[in-house]
Amino acid sequence: MPLIKLSRINKGGEIVINSDHILLLEVESKVTTIHMTGNLLFSVEDTLDSIPIKIEAIETARIKNAIQQSGLIGQ
Repeated sequence: MPLIKLSRINKGGEIVINSDHILLLEVESKVTTIHMTGNLLFSVEDTLDSIPIKIEAIETARIKNAIQQSGLIGQ
């Protein structure tokens, strides 16, 4: 359940969302709309391709950190 930080269009600034609640991503011209559980919608500047990349990078870092902390790498 990684939290990702995205740039909002209509209100400006950033929003942090839990990726587990994302249902659908859609693109209309240059705007990416995120459909989430609870009928929430967010329009963000981030591209459709960059959102899954952010989620994957966070998950990969978590797994890597867990393996390093377990001591399995040094054996």
